[in-house]
Amino acid sequence: MITIHGTGCCLIDFLYPRTDFSAPAFKEKRSLKDGDGGLAAGKLVFAENFEKFAKTPYENALREIAGGTPSHNLGGPAVVSIVHAAQVLAAGGNRDALARVCFYGVRGGDETGDLVEEALVRAGFGPASYTLTRRKGPTPRTDVLSDPDYDNGHGERTFINLVGAAGEFGPEDLGDDFFDADIVCFGGTALTPKIHDSLDELLAGAKQAGAVTVVNLVYDYRSEQAAPGKKWKLGKNDGAYSFIDLLVADRDEALRTSGCSSAAEAARRFVQNGCGAAVITEGTKPLRLAAGTGIFGPVETALPVSEAINRELAAHPEKRGDTTGCGDNFAGGLVAGLAEALLSGGTPGRPAAALSGIDLREICVPGIAAGGFACFTLGGVFYEKWPGEKRELLAPFIEAYKREVQF
Repeated sequence: MITIHGTGCCLIDFLYPRTDFSAPAFKEKRSLKDGDGGLAAGKLVFAENFEKFAKTPYENALREIAGGTPSHNLGGPAVVSIVHAAQVLAAGGNRDALARVCFYGVRGGDETGDLVEEALVRAGFGPASYTLTRRKGPTPRTDVLSDPDYDNGHGERTFINLVGAAGEFGPEDLGDDFFDADIVCFGGTALTPKIHDSLDELLAGAKQAGAVTVVNLVYDYRSEQAAPGKKWKLGKNDGAYSFIDLLVADRDEALRTSGCSSAAEAARRFVQNGCGAAVITEGTKPLRLAAGTGIFGPVETALPVSEAINRELAAHPEKRGDTTGCGDNFAGGLVAGLAEALLSGGTPGRPAAALSGIDLREICVPGIAAGGFACFTLGGVFYEKWPGEKRELLAPFIEAYKREVQF
């Protein structure tokens, strides 16, 4: 069995699935320049900054562009990826069959915090599988505005985030037991500022404890607001890279964090800076990946998205949900693929301590399937009817992708 611990952004997504990005009300609130507080497709803005940009109370601005009563779902790059990994590693319907997965997060003392806990339980997490530190302020939330017709029907979304209690969540809330894991994951930490600024020391602690480390980026609006157009730092002094075994980002996040002008160059730069491997997504376009030394074998290539999922969505448009959580589920699929690779190279009950030569392309396959599969649901989390259901549903798409792409 393998142990996976994760932390970072965890919140409730309030979902508005039929927002028209071409409508006059939305256009009036679109960003004019990076960091100005306006809305932009695929990007996040903080609620207080958006309110200033819109020059009207937040609730009024939201009602003008979205309208209707939203549904809600568990969201956030950290928790969505961790939930996915826990679900698909429940081989044979047994939650502890392949992995023991735990999440460390924060909540406020409000009803939104109760929704987070209810969602975790619904997703299969028992009391021993998560820790939510209570802090002052509202529980983090994101209003997710989705336009399914954007980009010729591929869809896109924009996010308005309320940091709330996450602004007070720091390394002291994790505890020493957080590092007692085989894989330690940090997701969307730009939305948990104290964790993000301490990534250097937290990642170093995880590596010192013998863990494999995974970092899943999110758009760093805080850095963008502080220095528009400038390169974003990862950790206090931009020194986190050498402690990262696997870095996951979308194209915009990768370019702004690396200072490069293309996804291929960014993936290469991350590896040159000390990451064991980097994987960069770009919506429906091929993803870029690179690996150097470390637990992965050297590689630099591109992989397409799943044509089987594209065909399924085209043949059955009624199955389409939205694109919320595609990247987060992709990251969770990578974590699950990494866990199975570690298990296959280790001894019973414990992965190999010094495993090397993992094929990065192989662990991307379950990630690509998971990212595409998220298009079948509204919101990022798929709630299973029984443990192992998601793994079962993903299996044919994984097999189809292996037939599509011959390594």
